[in-house]
Amino acid sequence: MKGTSISALLCATLLTGACSIREAQIRTPASLASAERLEISGMGGGTRGSFRLAGLDGRFTRGAERLAIFEPLLVRNSGGGSFELVQPAGALAGSCGYRERELNVGVVSARLQKFAYRCLFARDGRPIDAELTIAESSDSPGTMLMKRERRGTLRFEGRTLQLRSIHRDAGGGLEMATPLGYAIEENGEAVGAIDLNGNNKTLLIAPGAHREAMFAAGLALSVLWDPATL
Repeated sequence: MKGTSISALLCATLLTGACSIREAQIRTPASLASAERLEISGMGGGTRGSFRLAGLDGRFTRGAERLAIFEPLLVRNSGGGSFELVQPAGALAGSCGYRERELNVGVVSARLQKFAYRCLFARDGRPIDAELTIAESSDSPGTMLMKRERRGTLRFEGRTLQLRSIHRDAGGGLEMATPLGYAIEENGEAVGAIDLNGNNKTLLIAPGAHREAMFAAGLALSVLWDPATL
């Protein structure tokens, strides 16, 4: 299901011959109504390739592995990705990885090791003081209904941004179990978001937000092949 929109999958299940496909879009705070919208194009369903963001060129890699022991009793998911965005201030690169383990007994599934994702960053080949971490949250009522809610942090050269997964489509309806995208906040205020639905991702950047930090967050989340959707 890599690179396939949720709305397209739902449409394909309909028995009628006609279906109007609308790409799902994340529901964002009203404060992002004037945010700059930048498309991350070219980062579709492949394991490597090139992309463009804000007129800049980049390259990416990604992968995912599923190891099952006594299928489907014990399953370990792992994977990661990388990117490099060529920009005038220096090439921004990220290297990311995740792990999770789950136990399946009949219809009951329990995660022995919850999803955890980590990215480190560099500029022109040199590590910088920046790190993104995201983990599956267990303190939301929605987790009892299989909602895969995530929360995390991006530390970027003295700045700290908070990340949280978005599961509701702007068109309404029930929340999706898997994230449609992520909201990005700083000091409790929304400064951006990344919409991950479909082949091309959309990065929203509020006026005054730190542009390179937003690039780092958006690209790190875009290269992820989420095990919840595989």
